[in-house]
Amino acid sequence: MTLCTCGQQIEANDAFCRGCGIRTSMVGSLCRTLSRRAELTFQALAAEHRKGWPSSEVTHTEENLRAIDQTHGDRVAIRPFTSDEERLNGADWEWWFHSGETGFGMRIQAKRANRNGGYDLRYRPDGEKYQNDLLIEDAVAAGCLPAYVFYNHLNWLQLRHGKPWVGCEHGPFVEGQLGCTIASALVVKRTLLGARASSRYVKDRSRPWNRILCDGSASEVPSLDTSFMRVQLLHRAALAELEEDPGRAGTSTSVARLPTWSALPTEPGPEGRRQRISKDDLRRDDGEMSTPDAARPSPAERALNRQLREMAERPMSRLPRRVRAMVRGAEVPAPDVRAAGAVLVNLGPVGERDPRM
Repeated sequence: MTLCTCGQQIEANDAFCRGCGIRTSMVGSLCRTLSRRAELTFQALAAEHRKGWPSSEVTHTEENLRAIDQTHGDRVAIRPFTSDEERLNGADWEWWFHSGETGFGMRIQAKRANRNGGYDLRYRPDGEKYQNDLLIEDAVAAGCLPAYVFYNHLNWLQLRHGKPWVGCEHGPFVEGQLGCTIASALVVKRTLLGARASSRYVKDRSRPWNRILCDGSASEVPSLDTSFMRVQLLHRAALAELEEDPGRAGTSTSVARLPTWSALPTEPGPEGRRQRISKDDLRRDDGEMSTPDAARPSPAERALNRQLREMAERPMSRLPRRVRAMVRGAEVPAPDVRAAGAVLVNLGPVGERDPRM
């Protein structure tokens, strides 16, 4: 006997749960579910571009969140902040991972790859600031680390082979897992400081999103500590590059060492060989031309970077009050006008709640 995500007992030979109707083969680890959603996104976006009617980021986000919620309704809760479709267009989501009253959050902006595999990184929602700048500012204000989830339909050679891309205990690595990748928003920030916004630069620093929820074991529930460590490593590597030489970002600087997640949790240090970004790499990406931004960060940007550094270095803490309220099921207002909603992922014992929450 085993349990479905709805809590009902199911037999080993049951095809569907009698309690909620979910196919029993879907009941499994969060890592495996995210991996499967990435493969489906990869296939769907490729077909859409081939037919000439690609869906928006909002559509892919809604489909992925709906599937994750249906499969892991005992651990995942979706809390939309608004139903205004115009407001949702281009908006971002909060992802909170928790166990009891402890956890961490990420502010997620989704980006769909265009037909050639590049991203619209220079989008300005208000006609003034980059979407990237707004994302980082909102994330810091909400106590989250800023990140992008990229929906892809093309592979890139750097990620097809090599140590970071070995399979995990939940299944082997396949190229379709690049359908949903995740990267620190600071990676995008750095390439925006150059004359060209390089999608190649961003892709080489992104990781399949399922790997943040895989602790290297066969456990169905990932370790909160390991997930936090992996998210921290992404941002620390991005910060190191951003502070290296911000005036020359994306031209000929070396790539900071990225975490070899297959080694975690016993070897959490970043590993991997250093690479260089050539001018040819930049030309065959988006072809986005722009006047270079200021060579050096402003005092406000330096202060923001200091805050991000502190957030990427400090240990996990108690969830903010508004997040604890959402965990309890309460409706809370959006932290800002660009927040579409929150995804709450319980990585602790289901059904046990800290009485102080």
